Amino acid sequence: MTTKRGHIGQLGRAAIGVAVLAALTGCATAATADPQAIPTPTPTQLAVTVAMPDLGPSPAPAPQTAAQTEQRRLSNADQAWQQVLLQYPSAVRPQVTFGGYITDATEVAVMSQCLTEQGVPIANGYPAGAKKGDAPSSVGADASDEKEAIGAWVCNVEHPYRPAPPLTPQQLGYLYDYLTEFLVPCYEANGVAEPPAPSRATFVATWPHQNWYPSDGALMDGDKAAAITKACPPPK
Repeated sequence: MTTKRGHIGQLGRAAIGVAVLAALTGCATAATADPQAIPTPTPTQLAVTVAMPDLGPSPAPAPQTAAQTEQRRLSNADQAWQQVLLQYPSAVRPQVTFGGYITDATEVAVMSQCLTEQGVPIANGYPAGAKKGDAPSSVGADASDEKEAIGAWVCNVEHPYRPAPPLTPQQLGYLYDYLTEFLVPCYEANGVAEPPAPSRATFVATWPHQNWYPSDGALMDGDKAAAITKACPPPK
């Protein structure tokens, strides 16, 4: 109703203006506006970007042998089980057969099937700016009890992502520079405030427990969130 009242008010003011002009000039006919004189509305820009600094080439990751990859996979499974035990200390760890690594292209199909088979409620993930009816880009577990938590752990152990080698100090320094010299200024240019960053040395020395990482503030506006993500791409 507010929109309608505002629209009528604008028309009313325009009509009064024409009537006053006619009375002053003695004109008996209504004035006709020149279409060329009516300004065209400018589309609202949803996000702005900032200049990308010259950070140099991205440092190469550390090499990782097949044996090291397998060791990290097993270690990740152990760490994930410890998280289950924090919530359910009496949980019994089941035997799980590794079913192969998933990728971005296979995650949704593989994990959806596994979680369904385990009776675990699914929480789909969508990219910023997704519209109603868009396909999910990721799949997670919405576990609410011990059985579901164990089922989620089973799926994550059966179908994990291939473990990457730990980031080197050079990679972490490059990441810090990207975050502080581009991503944070870009977010702030779009009205997204960020807490102060730790020092570069602290960020590198305490990773991944540095307790700081830039965020878009979980924007609820899908179009604006998508525009900011495009203007301020997080590091891949």
